[in-house]
Amino acid sequence: MNESQTFQQVIDTQNKSILLQFEHWCRFELFSFQFWLLLAMLIIPWIIWVRLADKKRLAEIFIYGLLVMTVVTFLDEFGCQLNLWEYYIDIEPYFPRLIPMNFSMLPVWYMLVYQYACRWKSFLLANFFSAAFFTFVGEPMLVALKIYVLFTWKHIYSFPIYIIIAVLLKALTMLVMKKYRQAQE
Repeated sequence: MNESQTFQQVIDTQNKSILLQFEHWCRFELFSFQFWLLLAMLIIPWIIWVRLADKKRLAEIFIYGLLVMTVVTFLDEFGCQLNLWEYYIDIEPYFPRLIPMNFSMLPVWYMLVYQYACRWKSFLLANFFSAAFFTFVGEPMLVALKIYVLFTWKHIYSFPIYIIIAVLLKALTMLVMKKYRQAQE
């Protein structure tokens, strides 16, 4: 089989997969209990964030949140592509990643911790407990609700990743804001 034939086989398989995903979503996911739960998980955190966000630091906090959103979405995509985990239920059929977690729950939570835990010590402590909650309560709950399916991944692997994301992105955001302030002077 040559390169062109192999590529065409990949496209054909992807087209079949897209049709199967849409069929599964329409028959088993759309309007299920999990669908409504995920929809709430997408919307409610942003309503809370709009009310609680420090308007004086809005740009800084939002930069941090966008970085979190980018990194968690990339990691989620990577893990799903490697078949470490997958999502049985989602709020839409074509982007097979858990949108409410990647675009709402995690970024909003991380932004609130960033906003309220300004000192490194309190930030690290808050993120340690957040990582523990996400790893040992949140992820197993998503499994129990048949939203999240683990293949070769173990919950414990997520724990240090949640902390590393918070720490590295806080350092990066602080560096960007420092450069920005210096440029304003």
